Order: sequence, then structure tokens, then C-alpha cells
Amino acid sequence: MNRLPTAAAFFVACLITLAESITVGQDTPASPPLNIIDQLGIPGLGGPLGGDKATFSAEFQVVEGTRNGRLSVTATMEPTWHVYSVTQLAGGPQRSVIKLASADQAAITGEFKPDAAPHVKKYEFFDVPVEEHDGVVVWTAPIQLANGIDPAATELQVKFNGQVCQDKGSCIPIANKPVVAKFAGYYKESPIVTEFRTKSAHVTLRGTITPATVQPGSSFTISLSADPESTWHIYAYAPQDPKLISKPTLIAVSEPNEWKASTFTASVKPIEHELGLEEEPLVYFHEEPVTWSVEIKVPADATPGTHTIAGLIGYQTCTLASCDLPTGASFQGTIEVGDDAVVGTSLLSFTTSEYKDAADLANRQTKEVTPPSDQIAATDTTLDLDNLDTQSTTAELSTPVVLLMAFVAGFILNFMPCVLPVIGLKVMAFVQQAGDNRARSFMLNVWYSLGLMSVFLILATLSVFMGLSWGEQFSSVTFNVILTSVVFAFALSFVGVWEIPIPGFVGSGKVGGLATKEGASGAFFKGVLTTVLATPCSGPLLGSALTWAVVQPPVIAYAGFGCVGLGMASPYLLIGAFPELVSFLPKPGAWMDTFKHMMGFVLLGTVIFLLTFIPIPYVVPTVAFMMGLWAAFWWIGRVPLTESLDKKGAAWVAATAFATVTGLFAYGAPIEPIRSTNLASIMTARFQRAVDKEIGVRTETIGDLEDRVPRSDSNELAWKPYTQELLEQLTSEKKTVFVDFTADW
Repeated sequence: MNRLPTAAAFFVACLITLAESITVGQDTPASPPLNIIDQLGIPGLGGPLGGDKATFSAEFQVVEGTRNGRLSVTATMEPTWHVYSVTQLAGGPQRSVIKLASADQAAITGEFKPDAAPHVKKYEFFDVPVEEHDGVVVWTAPIQLANGIDPAATELQVKFNGQVCQDKGSCIPIANKPVVAKFAGYYKESPIVTEFRTKSAHVTLRGTITPATVQPGSSFTISLSADPESTWHIYAYAPQDPKLISKPTLIAVSEPNEWKASTFTASVKPIEHELGLEEEPLVYFHEEPVTWSVEIKVPADATPGTHTIAGLIGYQTCTLASCDLPTGASFQGTIEVGDDAVVGTSLLSFTTSEYKDAADLANRQTKEVTPPSDQIAATDTTLDLDNLDTQSTTAELSTPVVLLMAFVAGFILNFMPCVLPVIGLKVMAFVQQAGDNRARSFMLNVWYSLGLMSVFLILATLSVFMGLSWGEQFSSVTFNVILTSVVFAFALSFVGVWEIPIPGFVGSGKVGGLATKEGASGAFFKGVLTTVLATPCSGPLLGSALTWAVVQPPVIAYAGFGCVGLGMASPYLLIGAFPELVSFLPKPGAWMDTFKHMMGFVLLGTVIFLLTFIPIPYVVPTVAFMMGLWAAFWWIGRVPLTESLDKKGAAWVAATAFATVTGLFAYGAPIEPIRSTNLASIMTARFQRAVDKEIGVRTETIGDLEDRVPRSDSNELAWKPYTQELLEQLTSEKKTVFVDFTADW
């Protein structure tokens, strides 16, 4: 008789109660405002309370007759929930990031701006102000469609990253949330401004493109002129923002980005002025009108017709006594590519932008450009944390080669320490199948392989639609506690405390009849368990293969994960097809009972390994809960499976109640006095006191780290507390920097 429903009911009752009790427990001290347990919900789709906490929509419009437009993304939050701004400073909560999934259809040419300013709050957990949006917020950014794109027949794929949080502190991460932006029609552009001036700067900008028509393979010139007001000056051109006191003029051409441009040159030499400051002893500026020019090469295979020319200029105007705030402008014009060059000049038009936009674009474009000797030579050598090259080396390999690597990586995964304990289950199954017919043996291995591969397909789905990576579920306390408890239950069964009444799990004489034939459900479940236990392990090639897979189109991503699963399942499919491969194994006998007990101790070792993934304050409550499970399963094991249904049912009810009570006192419950007198809250408080004490000791011992110097009798350099400003300063000084960091989980 299959008693799977009875066992499942017990596990579901215990684990659901456990999940709920952990959820209402206190947060770990590592991240005070973030309730890790609330991440039990699917990231980006809702939490354990059910329902979406933030929903997203998007649309885009295009200026009639051009490829320029605007992209709008709307976030709607449930009451008491909020998201964070796109300008949230580092050192605070995770800021919202909006990007296009692909650059093939369009490019974002500016910053996203909200339709309403965020609410600025101050929390004791963060060193910087927190910027929150609640209710409904709409972010809008300028875009430019790629050549040949029909906006009316196009849907832009947008990805949103961030987190949605409740006012009380519970947060749900949103990773690569897909949002489809549909075309919302054309709109008329603002009047063309060829002489640009704003109240925020004392200068007039003009621009031209010469000639009006060029031949493929020839060149044209973009000129930008600045005419400062009397007594005012504009700072000289620099290829990048050196992030000093004064802000140089930055110019960057964004369209067409594939056409090669030379370095901007000035029509007159800038004035050199001594500031007398240690941070910036000299500055360079223009008091008279100045024109910056750049020559752009038209590719020989350029398509004839009208091409858009666009870019950004950032600048600052000052007198010798005061300065305007840095500001910026975007410029745009057209160039005709034809068979014959036509002498003439076309004007550039300007719209308001920000200095930061020009700085970001210039920093991305300028890598190793050295400015002329009569220009500012202070290029920015600061480490650009937003543009680090994190692409895997597998990007240079062909898709078939990487898929083969994924298959090999899956095969090697069978020999990782995380998987070896469960391999014992299959060894027992192989012995049982030794006398079975080949067809049945093959089908059982197929079911095992299907269970194994199903987990990889689930991981592929999480990766494609939510951005979750291999092993990321081990960052959840709830997941770790549940998995540790399941493995502990299997270990207790293997050492004889109780018997798992599921076909396919070998037991002693009590369930010998059930164990003689492995069922499809048992084989499938063992495949699932093997893969889940494998996720904290990474064998050779696995990291590269899966890193490559998660950034590919959905079909390729599924193929990558599928090849890893197929590689891991390949030995079992091979043995199922050719059972004689395991003919060297001894025949069933008393040795199987000994082997089963040995595997039980190996699983107990796996329990210890899984405890290392649980935050320190939750280790003792988890051990206490497992002791409760031990007692519960011991009580169940005292009742033979041959007893009446009433006696067995009473044992299961009593065991479930005892395990539930143990879980409540281990992790807490939303009722007093359990809410504040559970092991999790007690251990969290003790851990926090230990951390505070250690911080105090280190503070008194170390003193001011900024003033420390290496000892004369040692080659060891003094570590300094990390700040992004310090990192930028050291890298701008071209110093080698070592950063020591860890993750909370």
C-alpha cells in the first residue's frame, strides 16, 4: 500500500508551520531593514502574503519624422508598499534600475526622471537618506530607435531591477522583471532651438554640421560654439570629468555611435589660471567665444540617405568670484549621405539636459584618449564601478561548444561532495534492479532522470524570468531550514529511527515488500533531491556554462540548463539501458542494511554542511527543531506499519503536534509570549550583543584607521574602511587596491 499521502501530509504540516513561524521571527542583524524571510515569495511576483506588491507597465512614443522618442515605465504599488528611486545613493537600500533587454531595437540616451519627486526619509539603518516612491510613479527617459525599426510594429523589452518594501521593513527583491513597452503613438517635438541659453548658465551655445551632404568614405565636421557673457568664462574641454572642483566642458557624440570620430579641438587656447588650492592648483577656461570641432568619418558602406547626428555637452560657467551649477544640453542635427558632396552647413538644435548625462556618456566613450597639450590634461583614471567588464570568457565560444561544456559540467556534478550522499540511494536501487528486466530498469532510471532534469528546467525558468542564478535559493533562510530538515529526516530513516513509507526508499524488513520494487514516484523524487542537494556545489566548467546561459535568449538559456541536467542524468540513463554495467555489485543481502546505515551517517554529515548556509542566530533554533523532529519520527517509528490505521494515525497526529510546537518555540509565532520568547529572538539578541562588543573592542584597539601607518618591522599594510570615495581616490592616483568583502548570507 502506498502511504505517500500520509507522509506528505506530515511533511507539509510541519514545513508550512515552520515557514510561517520563521516568517514572523525577528530579522537577522546583518540587514536590519530587510526581512530575509519575507523573500520566501517569488522575487518580483509577490511575497508569502500573496498577490503582487508592485505591478509594472510601459509605453514609448516617437517624435514624428525622427527616430527619437521617450520611454515611460509605470510602477503601481499596493498600500503600505514602496519602491526606491533611480537616484538612491550607495549605502542605502537597493535603488531601482531600468534598462532595455536588448540594444538591437533602441538605445536609452538619457537618465530616467520620475513624474514626482520621491519621499526622502532618514533611517538609523542607513548612512544616507532613503528616497521612496509609493502609490504610482512614472519614470521617463529619452530613447532613440535603431535604423529600420518601425515603431508601430515594435514592442520594446524592458527589465526592472530593485526591490519593493513594506513600510514596516519587509522587502521582496525584483530581479530582471520583464516589462513590455508598447508603442503609444507619435508626438510633436518642441520648437527647434539653434541658439541655446538657460537661466542656469551665462553662455550661449550654437552648433553646425559641415558640409550638408557627404559621400560614403569621406568626413564631415561637427562644431559647437560657446559665447560667454561679459565677466563670465566657460571651462575648457576635457575628454572626461576629472571630478575636481571645477567642471570642464564635456562633449560626446552618441549617434551614429558606429561612425569613428576624432578628438575635439578648440579654436583658441584656454587661459591658465592659478587657484592656489591643493586639490586643484590650476584651471583652464575661455573668456572669449570658443568653438570646439570634431571630424567624423563616414563608413564606406554607409547607407545613402538622411542620418541623425546627436550628442551631449556638459559645461559650467563662472566668474572669478562665483559659479553657476554645472548643466548640460543635448544637440541634434542631420547629415545627408549621397553620391556627390554638397557644400553647405546645417544647424544643430539644442534641448535641456544635465551635466551628469554628458559625463556618463563621455566616460563610457573615452578610454585611452590623451587630450592635446593645450587642453586640460587631467583625464579621469577613476575606476568606473558602473562599467566593469564582467562578461564571461565563454562569450567568445560558439553555442555548440558551450552546450557541450554544460553537458560535461553536469556529468562531473555527480562526483561533487554535495551529491555523493544521495548517490547511495541509487546504489541501493541498482542492486534492487539487478534481477529486474531491462525495460523496467531503464524506465526507473528515466523517471529518476526526469526528476533530476525537472529541477534544472525550474532553475532555467527562474533565471530567464526573474534573474535568479545557480544556488541563489541558498540565500533564503527558510529554504535552508526546510532542506536541512528533509535531509535530516532521510538520515533518521537510514539509521533505523523510522521507515519512510514511500516506494523506492530502501528500508529494513518492516517495509521490505515496499522496497523490493522501486516506484516511479520514488525514482522521480530521488532525482529531484539529488539536484537540489547539488545546487550549492559548482564543478569544473559549471560556473562558466551557467553564467553564459543566463544572459542568452530564453531558448538558448533553457538549452544550457537542460544540457547540464542531461549531463548529470547521463550515467543513469546509460546504466538503465545497459544494466550489465553494474553487474560488479554484490547481490542483495545483509550488507545492504550496513550500507544503508553508513549512508545515514553520510547524510548526517550533509546536515552539518547545510547548517553552514544558515545565519548564525538561526543555527541553534534549527538544531532544536531537528531534535523535535527526531523525537517525532522516533514516536512514529515505534508503531509498526502492520498496526491498525487508527494507531498509526494517532502516532502521526501526536508527532506532528510535537514537531509543530517545537518549531514555534524555536522560531516564534505571532502570539505572545512566543513572539518574544523563542530561540531565534534570544540567539539574535545574543549575537547582536557579541557583535557590538567586538566592534567596541576593535574600535578601542585600532583607533583612527585613517592615521595608521605600516610598522617599520613589518611589510603588512594597514587596512582602511571601505568607501566608494576612497576607492575612486586611490584608483585615480593609479594605485593598486585590494578590496576585502563578503556577503551577509
